Amino acid sequence: MKRLAILSLAGLLAISACKKDEDNTNTGNTSSDPIAGLVVKNVKKVLVVENTGAWCQYCPNGAEIMIQLHGVFEDLVPISIHNNDPLATPTAVNMELLFPTSRYPTIHVNGVALDNSGDAENAATLATTEIASLGAAHRVTANDTAYRVDVKVEVFEDMNDREFFIQSFLLVDGVLAKDFGSGLDLRQTSSVPIVEKGPVGGNSYWAQDAAFVDAVPSVKSGDAFRHLDNVWSTGIGDTLSTAYGLPLSAVNPFFTDFVTGDVFGSKYTPITFYLMKQDFSTIQYERLRALTLIMELVYEDGNPVLKYTNAYVSDIN
Repeated sequence: MKRLAILSLAGLLAISACKKDEDNTNTGNTSSDPIAGLVVKNVKKVLVVENTGAWCQYCPNGAEIMIQLHGVFEDLVPISIHNNDPLATPTAVNMELLFPTSRYPTIHVNGVALDNSGDAENAATLATTEIASLGAAHRVTANDTAYRVDVKVEVFEDMNDREFFIQSFLLVDGVLAKDFGSGLDLRQTSSVPIVEKGPVGGNSYWAQDAAFVDAVPSVKSGDAFRHLDNVWSTGIGDTLSTAYGLPLSAVNPFFTDFVTGDVFGSKYTPITFYLMKQDFSTIQYERLRALTLIMELVYEDGNPVLKYTNAYVSDIN
């Protein structure tokens, strides 16, 4: 019955194929094998998720922590999930179901919410010792309407009766915290001295040096405040409800059994997502990024739960 339960949940969740590894992005590969040349590292990337909001008066503290972690960890995969502000897209709202919180900011490291956000660096350091059961890399190419994300997954240990879901996401990084008018106010509210909200029609800014890495500030007083690594949409567009991607068993000839060295994503086991291009003309941002996230379906007290397994992120050029 467990197999039937997994397949039933997969039917509800699955949407079929619809610092930094940049060498695996936009390489112009024209081979019939879309993942040719992609390298999957046998490393469990450290996933750091920030629950935040432009209205949250203490969230500049969370932003500072995220910037610090950017500078410390090479294999960091950072994500910001906005709540109840213009960056809270339907995808962000539903991703918060995976990384829930009752307070803002909250920092999750490898899927675990920290009681004290100040412990983020220690938690991330510990997370670097976790073993990767499987990993991913992807290649991004573009057409007129979408970014095509071809994903390669490699298995690093034998596993039986395991189910994984994989999905790609569009991230909008470095969004200027500015009042753009017409109700689009992205200024960051702040009751902490490191950030000033800024005037109506203006932008928020760092009021003092902050986010020190090896005694060097990552941001300086007067720098514009930007919202980093914002979840925008998924490989099925910005309409995510309960779908967290493709079940890996759908492309695995052995279904939920996995063998060390197995590779998925070739023309025989395709894993392809399309991130629809968006109109960002009303805001200012620094770059777009593609995130591929792997979650494992497990059961806790008989209830299905998705747990973080691994991730991959790269710039979209």
